[in-house]
Amino acid sequence: MDKVVIVFVALIHVSVSLWTCTSDLDCSSQAGSVCVAGSCQCPAGQEAISTGTRCVGVAPYHTSPCFETNQCSRLWINYECRRTDNNTEGTCECMEGNHYFLGRCWRSRDYRETCQRDEECITTPRDPYALKCDGVCVCADGYYERQRGECRKIGNAVGDGCVVNEDCHFPDAVCDIRHFNCTIRSDDRSDTLNLNELVYFSTEETNALSDREVESVHNTRCTNDSECDTPATCTFGACVCPTGFYKYNGTCYAELGTPSTPEQCDGILAVVIDGICSCPPNFFYHENMRSCIRVSRRLTDSCMVDAHCHTFGAQSRCGAPREPWGLRSCECITENAVWDQNRNICRLFAGVGEGCEVDNDCLAGELQITCVKNEEGQGFCSCPPHLTEFEGLCLTSGLVLGDDCQATPECNGTQNSICTNNKCSCAEGFQQEGDYCAPVIGGPCTQDTDCVIQNTECRNTTDGLTCQCHDGLVGYEQQCYTVSPGINASCTVSAQCKATMGETVDCVDGLCACIADHHYRDGRCWRITGLFESCSRTSECYLSDMSGVVSCRNGRCQCDFNHPYSETLNTCVSSGTTIYGSLVTILTLFMLINI
Repeated sequence: MDKVVIVFVALIHVSVSLWTCTSDLDCSSQAGSVCVAGSCQCPAGQEAISTGTRCVGVAPYHTSPCFETNQCSRLWINYECRRTDNNTEGTCECMEGNHYFLGRCWRSRDYRETCQRDEECITTPRDPYALKCDGVCVCADGYYERQRGECRKIGNAVGDGCVVNEDCHFPDAVCDIRHFNCTIRSDDRSDTLNLNELVYFSTEETNALSDREVESVHNTRCTNDSECDTPATCTFGACVCPTGFYKYNGTCYAELGTPSTPEQCDGILAVVIDGICSCPPNFFYHENMRSCIRVSRRLTDSCMVDAHCHTFGAQSRCGAPREPWGLRSCECITENAVWDQNRNICRLFAGVGEGCEVDNDCLAGELQITCVKNEEGQGFCSCPPHLTEFEGLCLTSGLVLGDDCQATPECNGTQNSICTNNKCSCAEGFQQEGDYCAPVIGGPCTQDTDCVIQNTECRNTTDGLTCQCHDGLVGYEQQCYTVSPGINASCTVSAQCKATMGETVDCVDGLCACIADHHYRDGRCWRITGLFESCSRTSECYLSDMSGVVSCRNGRCQCDFNHPYSETLNTCVSSGTTIYGSLVTILTLFMLINI
């Protein structure tokens, strides 16, 4: 009897060891994990990916290497693990339409766009402090609007930072472009830039803006913050740089916008201003918020990227390489702006009501308009007499479907039409029927005859009167189809199946079927949940051809009591099979023991 008990205890120990460990070798199912206090855990400074199959380095910073989006959660919201091509590894970035600032991702709002917080406001040229939120994004206090939507820091006194003369707002002020500070105008200045001198940007400097990759290894173990070098904190059992900092060459450096010491503020051209790691006034911020972008001082300066040229406004760019040396220099985007030598700016074409010198200065949308002089000889851009001014455009009227247009008010020749991609077309909820716009399924209507799609009628819905398919039919791509009654029913499109069974079914080979990774049970399709996986209801549990013998107990899918689990067969079996197998096993053990 004692021998039987020993064998039984040994079998129990083997079973328990599947969930525990005695050495790192027991943790091979989770690559990189180690055995700590009897359980498999990721080492300090690492975390498990969601599948639980491997440990990877934590991703606490903007642009940290990552494998899954959830690793980037320190960016707060609107973040992603962005991959290129088919790479499994990516970097933590803000989603499209968002920007990084002060340790998190913010939705990007341009000049005059609605906003809720100052941090949302960002424009080109890139300075996260240039705008503030006042219901809409406007120039921040201490900034001036150089031209539409371009706000720059004001220099109020000698010594204040500047890049162009307009930055200096006091009498006889000019910008010393050798030292980038405001000074008093003088006829004899030995420190002004020689007009024949060309400023070059090195490839190394340009690459450095993006090549300073944050470190992914954090192997300094800790149990509390006091064990970490300031300003690092103890996170994931390792010393990690706090929000607003990043790790590079083993040191925590401050991002732009973070309170820091001069030693911590180490990005290209970055300086500490009022205790904050910042860019010099009217220099521009790299999107990684670690380095500043060197500004060009004249349009003839060489450049490597467009941002080098934004001294001259958002409508400037770094031109194409020129022969024979392949050098590039700044230029205006001639489709949108003209070079203004006096102001040192690529001046946007003047709109309706704005100042001008000649007709060529004026543009309303894509329409060349006229420069009209007043009695004092000042020119203002104006619409021709036969056109009407509307939100900065000069519009005609009476346009019909297919006509070229600038804005929707011009398309009043056809009811329910709008201007889209510079063409008059039917508005949302309508489709073209000959020379008029008729409502689509779900489109607004007033009577049944408005609904021209076959088998539709005008019904009162939560959205008001709209065109809907008749009872027993479902709409898909502006056609009405018969609703399929359930699983394995015939169908033409998936919408027929989804109308009765929800989003977990598709029309496959002419029949309603569960989508991939789902199974049919108890009247609907459920995501497949295998044996011993977490569950909330029995319907979720799936076992190939035997789902009826598995149920959800204690939060996991398990074999029912009449069909116990067989480790040998790796499935549920009948009680008779289990008893027979157990007897064979016990007899075998007794034979081995008595040998």
